[in-house]
Amino acid sequence: MPALQIDPRAKMVIALIWTVAMTMVESIAALILGLIPIIIIVYWSKQQQAFARWLRLALLMIAGWVVIAFLTLDWRMAVLIGLRILVLAGIFFVFLRTTSPEDLGGALQQMGVPFSITFLLTSSLQYVGVMEHRIRQIIDAQRARGIPLEPGWHALRFYPALLVPLLVQSLMAAEHLAAAMEVRGFSRSGRSQLVTYHWRSRDTLAVEVTLLAALLIWFQC
Repeated sequence: MPALQIDPRAKMVIALIWTVAMTMVESIAALILGLIPIIIIVYWSKQQQAFARWLRLALLMIAGWVVIAFLTLDWRMAVLIGLRILVLAGIFFVFLRTTSPEDLGGALQQMGVPFSITFLLTSSLQYVGVMEHRIRQIIDAQRARGIPLEPGWHALRFYPALLVPLLVQSLMAAEHLAAAMEVRGFSRSGRSQLVTYHWRSRDTLAVEVTLLAALLIWFQC
């Protein structure tokens, strides 16, 4: 996959700026404009299939909020909420697909962030891909047993067959991780870094362009 050649810290700042902007806007047009750069990055990085799988996982949540908003408020607010969740999910997807957890953790540690915090962040980001892989494995295994786990309302009553094995595997993985950290001396001091990260002019330019685009969308829409 093509990588965005900017500092991991710049990617995090860009994602935060776009998240705040898309959370604050109250216009459907603004959210559509905010979705355009996400789609461009997805196509440029050739992640269409992965993005489609990501959307299928978020579709049930989006549909639920849209229905609730439509029944309690009005159709415009329902569309607004649905688009907002879609854009925020897209921001999270692009950030995870273009930023290595190790690079982000290393860059933050270089800034002086304690290793325990960077390790927690890195592990959380790495676990997203692990969870996605485990979910696919469990779904395939349950399908082989004749349990339909396709996305949709009709499959809700079968979801315990997915959630229970996932919870058990997560607890086992947490126990193994804790044991590995203890054996390798997680709490020791004096750690060194393999890679040194540098904030360049292109990183500043990328952040400034993102901030300018967010402000334009905010004031024009």
